[in-house]
Amino acid sequence: MIKKVWSIAALWLCLIVLVFVYTDRDEYTWRFSGEALSHVLMTRETADAREAAAQQAMDQERERVLARSGQWTSEDQYAGAPMTQPAVDAELGLNLMWGSYEATISYASPEDVDIYAVSALRQPFIRDDHAVLDAFEKTAVFSFTLTDSCEQVAFACDLPSGAAIHDITVHKTGAGIFSRDLAAYALLAGAVLTVLLVLAWDRSPEGALRRRDAMIIVLTAAFASMPLMWRGIFDGHDLFFHLNRIEGVAAGLRAGQFPVAIHASTLLGYGYAAPQFYPELFLYIPAIMRNLGVSLAASVCVFEMMIHLACASVCYVSARAVLGSRRTALGAMMLYTLCSYRISNVYVRAALAESLAMIFFPLLIWALYEVLVRDEKKWPLLALSMGCIFLSHLLSTLFAAGMCVLCALLDAKKLIREPRRILACVKAALVTILMSACFLVPFLDYARAGINTSVALMAGDHVLMPGALFVGFPGAAKDLVYEAMDFSYSVGVVPGLAIVLGCAILLIRLYSRAHAQDRCDRLCLVFLLLGALLLILSTQAFPWAWLCALPRRYSAFFQQIQYPWRLVGAAAPLLAFAGAWGYMRDEQHRTQALCLIAALCVVFAGYSMQSVVQDVPLLGREDYCDTRIGQYEYIYEGTEKSALRPGEIVAVGASACTVSDYKKQGTNLSFVIDAPDGLASLEVPLLYYPGYQAEADGIPCRVSMGSNNVVRIYGIANTDHAQIRVWFEPPVMWKAAALASAAGFVLLFALLRRRTRA
Repeated sequence: MIKKVWSIAALWLCLIVLVFVYTDRDEYTWRFSGEALSHVLMTRETADAREAAAQQAMDQERERVLARSGQWTSEDQYAGAPMTQPAVDAELGLNLMWGSYEATISYASPEDVDIYAVSALRQPFIRDDHAVLDAFEKTAVFSFTLTDSCEQVAFACDLPSGAAIHDITVHKTGAGIFSRDLAAYALLAGAVLTVLLVLAWDRSPEGALRRRDAMIIVLTAAFASMPLMWRGIFDGHDLFFHLNRIEGVAAGLRAGQFPVAIHASTLLGYGYAAPQFYPELFLYIPAIMRNLGVSLAASVCVFEMMIHLACASVCYVSARAVLGSRRTALGAMMLYTLCSYRISNVYVRAALAESLAMIFFPLLIWALYEVLVRDEKKWPLLALSMGCIFLSHLLSTLFAAGMCVLCALLDAKKLIREPRRILACVKAALVTILMSACFLVPFLDYARAGINTSVALMAGDHVLMPGALFVGFPGAAKDLVYEAMDFSYSVGVVPGLAIVLGCAILLIRLYSRAHAQDRCDRLCLVFLLLGALLLILSTQAFPWAWLCALPRRYSAFFQQIQYPWRLVGAAAPLLAFAGAWGYMRDEQHRTQALCLIAALCVVFAGYSMQSVVQDVPLLGREDYCDTRIGQYEYIYEGTEKSALRPGEIVAVGASACTVSDYKKQGTNLSFVIDAPDGLASLEVPLLYYPGYQAEADGIPCRVSMGSNNVVRIYGIANTDHAQIRVWFEPPVMWKAAALASAAGFVLLFALLRRRTRA
């Protein structure tokens, strides 16, 4: 036992040493000298001119807003604003993510020099923005902190006669010693290697089979992760939105929120209530990595690798439990993990939420099989799968619920004969609701508050041609505009030819032999029929256009589906199970069939992934990610996002006022205001959502919605050096729901543990 412990310790020690050795000592370090110094150094006059120009542009935007009279579309919001930018802008300075930085300045001056960290319209995001360069010194270190992501950061000073600044080196505090990015990769690699090492201790024939299966699972997940090991994060349809979700959760955690109710960093620090409409349980993983110093690019890479590994593992365990064969389970795992639609979800569509939900679809198949056919006492598996799908993606939850209802109807006679199975379904539903209470209660609360939640689309415009389901090499035309995209060829919304071939082989084998079908034959035939039904529903063969054209009260539900081709994702695990059995039905040829499946999956998935990495990466380690999202859901209607000025405090009804000691930590604001002639109200730089609280000199104030739907504060009695504090306070019901969800997870864990022991 001691040797085993030492072997694990040696593994982790080696990983730690490797991270230390391969850490780039110059990471997050930017040096400027000679002509390049002008990129980050300017006079105070130039800095003031930049600020004035930015303010003038904001005033012009606000004039355009008034001219629109609230008539806007998503195209009006931040048109042309880049989603990401390199850290160094050759003309305008540094684009930096939040965090602490140090500027080492080499200079010569006979007098003290005041120097400032500046950023046009982003100055409220810079804390400790002033330093003094002492006379007759040679170097000085200027430390400053960015509370939110900040673009065009530079340094402004007026040099006296005979003074000169020779060079400036900007360095992120703590970087270059022990790479947090490499540590995140090493942590994932160490966890995988530890499991493989533990499996290697078992020298029995069963242990050898476990090691083989584990290695194939790891290699499959590693192959699916190939684009993540390339040059950075490549662009995808929803990537920018999910990047801001991760940053928003991280900002909320830094501000002391748990669960995170408002994305404090989004929309230039004004906040965004996406957590109340979009489940985020699993996004806490990359968000915690971000708060531990891992870059946004590495956090996403490691998280997506974890998704691939979890998907492969869950599919293998589920398929083995249902089909009863290790090799068949490995085949189903490869077919599903490397199927075109799932690869498309991760890389082309960058649909993190749907990719998370797809981890648990195979588990749902296993759970339904147990509850409806085999052992209904395993109903906690149904609660686990539905709860995890629910807390990943709402539309996937709708598809999963529909699958449950359809399977129950197909097995209705057995359910009636065995009422205990109905009771098991009810138990699973109750535990699922309990686990999801932390999302359901706030969602229903805000849905009644008048916040715009409309995501309706004409579903008939987003369907597949039936022939598209047989496309084998999708992903060749990724640079088309969205309106011109073919969902099968360009986006990759197809089940994958490897799966389709397996299903075809299954049909041929079942109906070309005279002997009776066994349990797996009948079961996989059901899987094939259910999967085929879902595929038909994703095509124009189903009357989506007619259903969406019905009167509003009838068509609203079908319009909320948005993209019927998403049903391909629900069909994929069913078809993967059936296809794997088609390839591997004959036991004596299963090894050869497994090799064939691996070859087909590598060829088809490799083509799609290779087309992704031909593009220029959107996000690298040191790149800046904007927070100005274009989404118009989840805010009050009419909010003009492009007219929001960072850190702007408006004293309504005051002839003059001054603001000092401004501090922002997430959604928590504090500042001191002086208004000699009094004021009617205050508007602060936070978008209004129910739950915001405020106080002036410790006395509670009334909070409501102000102009452009920002937070407005009433009831400030004393305006002479008044200390104002604003924060978000979740309602009592939300806190109770969070406790209920925690209790639901504890209950489910206890039930699963008891079933495992039994």
